[in-house]
Amino acid sequence: MSTYSLKEVVYVDSIPLDEKCLLAADIGGTNSNFGFFVIHNNSFTLLFSLHAKSQEIESFVELVQQVITHVQQRYRIAVTHACFAAAGVVSHNRDYCKPTNLNFAIDAKDILLHTTLHCAVIVNDFEVIGHGIGVIDPKSLVHVSNGYPEHYANRAILGAGTGLGKCSLLWNQSTKRYMPLPSEGGHADIAAQHPIDLDLIEYIRTTEQRSCNISWEDVLSGNGIKRLYQFFKKRNHADKTNEELEKNGLHPDKIFKSRMLDTHAFNTYKLYQKIYARCAKSFALDTLALGGLYIAGGIAANNLELFKDADFMHEFINCGKQQELLKRIPIYVITDYNVSLYGAAAYMVLEGLCK
Repeated sequence: MSTYSLKEVVYVDSIPLDEKCLLAADIGGTNSNFGFFVIHNNSFTLLFSLHAKSQEIESFVELVQQVITHVQQRYRIAVTHACFAAAGVVSHNRDYCKPTNLNFAIDAKDILLHTTLHCAVIVNDFEVIGHGIGVIDPKSLVHVSNGYPEHYANRAILGAGTGLGKCSLLWNQSTKRYMPLPSEGGHADIAAQHPIDLDLIEYIRTTEQRSCNISWEDVLSGNGIKRLYQFFKKRNHADKTNEELEKNGLHPDKIFKSRMLDTHAFNTYKLYQKIYARCAKSFALDTLALGGLYIAGGIAANNLELFKDADFMHEFINCGKQQELLKRIPIYVITDYNVSLYGAAAYMVLEGLCK
């Protein structure tokens, strides 16, 4: 049986012993996060979370059992119900998902068979963010545009991380709440507008020997940032390079942080910003998101200036016939890393699951 390294983060002054908790998990391409919630009168309290590296997981069921055993032994916390948010297409019965950028599947039947859980539900990771934005502290939604939301108008969520996720939200008059609709639009073909975009597409196609079209996710992701850097380095090989960045590896955050020391990093930042704005514009128009466009993911939360910069908004509203419409759309950056955990917990309660 595999044993995984678990990092623990505590959010309360003291963790109550012998508590009954709901397990809400977010299984992403880089990290698998497990949050433990106490719920009273539809109020969600995140006690603590455990984190594992997704690429190291060989058996997801064994990881879940290790997590459950850990909290039982350390805090005498009983966990019988769980919701697993995953980056991929979820089965109609909400019991299976093969995450797009991982080598393992999440199977609720298998989890129930080999763990002490009584109920397990699987849901799309951006679908739960749609529930989470109404639960987290409003201060974690940073307003980066001049637009203001229209009541009951459509909303949209977009976010880059290991991959690129999307979700639209429609107001349901009968339930008096927004209903998230998951999407796999991050895998749609990227829209090229300038010669440099075509050069980038051809670079990716050639260097990676692609036979299929290049998607938004191929550029708007952690690996996408590295692709952009390598593209500019090959294109402008004589330009200034930060030796420390080369020495320590091309981590996406380090590329952005080095943009004033490295010409390739600066060019990467600016083109990434334009493509992100273009993708956001396309999705905002697709969904008519006058209720708000919410930008999620670690890349956004760690790089707020990317969206506050006037160049992002200039590209976002760069539209011949609907520029005034785009100016009205409010844009928020979600800075709470745990929004997916809160969303998964809220999803269980709002949908009345695992009763």
